[in-house]
Amino acid sequence: MRSRKPFLIFWPQYFDAKKTRSEGRRLPQNLAIEKITVKDIGEAAKNLGYQFQIERMLQYPRTWWEEPGRVLINTNGKRKSKVLKEIAREIRKLRTKR
Repeated sequence: MRSRKPFLIFWPQYFDAKKTRSEGRRLPQNLAIEKITVKDIGEAAKNLGYQFQIERMLQYPRTWWEEPGRVLINTNGKRKSKVLKEIAREIRKLRTKR
């Protein structure tokens, strides 16, 4: 098994506005995003200057029947909660530009 250090795991469910906290959402409702994909998370991480890897074909344990994948992000020692909010804001900014 390969080591994930210094990468942290970010699942799309952490950002999903349709999920409840008990279903895996980790952001407040006002920062949550609808129809989130690993591609969105990766693009936001790239724009923020983080090193990342997208791993497809993996299931979030609470919703094992879905296959959204996950994103590994090198947060450079930042707290996961701060990076979650940064990425959510960046995704919202990217979506308003489209």
